[in-house]
This record gives sequence, structure tokens and C-alpha cells, in this order.
Amino acid sequence: MDSLDISPRAVELAEQNAGLNAPDALKHQGMMGDVLQYLKQADTVYDLMVVDPPAFAKSMDKRHNAVQGYKRLNALAIKKIAPGGILFTFSCSQVVDRQLFHDTIVAAAIEAGRQVRILHTLSQPADHPVSIFHPEGAYLKGLVLFVE
Repeated sequence: MDSLDISPRAVELAEQNAGLNAPDALKHQGMMGDVLQYLKQADTVYDLMVVDPPAFAKSMDKRHNAVQGYKRLNALAIKKIAPGGILFTFSCSQVVDRQLFHDTIVAAAIEAGRQVRILHTLSQPADHPVSIFHPEGAYLKGLVLFVE
């Protein structure tokens, strides 16, 4: 199992958690770096991948750049999934709504040239309720994808 993060502290914590959860059975490699560069250069193909970037946009004027970032990241991730693999992908940018995120992942699959099926649509848990008067509060969203 590999973990990649730009934060040295996040990599350290991932290493500790892997050791606590499966000290003997799980071989974990924590790496620090830029995920886009890693995915472009890596020869590894994964059966399972979790893509959970920080919020790419915190305001409407940054939304276009965020969508392009989600598309690039997910297209690279889809290319690195083995046939029959699973990709969990997430967005926590409140200005990127559920439909725009979905459409962006569709565009990423087209760019990657892979057949992809949505297994599950994910959202924030009950401890993050959304006011009907502030739909932007539904900022946590995710998709579980089967990549053929």
C-alpha cells in the first residue's frame, strides 16, 4: 500500500496508522510529493486508489481552475487503476456542487479513455447537516468508481 501527500506530517501519521492497523500484514510505503507529478511518472498500477485532495476552490472566481484541477487529477488516477479496480474520489470545495463534480469526473474518464461506472455516490455524514437555506453547506461529496 502506498500513501502520497505533500505534507511530511500527513505522511508520518499515515505510516503510524498503517503500523497500528496491520503491523505484520500490511506493507505500507509513505511518500512525500506532488500527486500530479507522481501519477505522471509512476509505473505502478493500482487495484484501489483514494483521491482526496484539499479544497481546490474557496470562492466562485476560483471554480474554473478547481474543476480543471479535479479533472487532471482524476484523469491521471483513472489511467493508473488496473482493469476491475476501484477509485474513491472526493471534493470538499463548496463552490463545486455535486453535479459539477460528477460532470468533471465524467470528463476525466473521457480524457483517460476508460470505461467507468459509478458504484456509489457519497456525501457528508449526519454530523454535517445542510441548511436548506445554504445549499453550499453540502460541500463534501464523493464517488466510488469501478474502472473497467
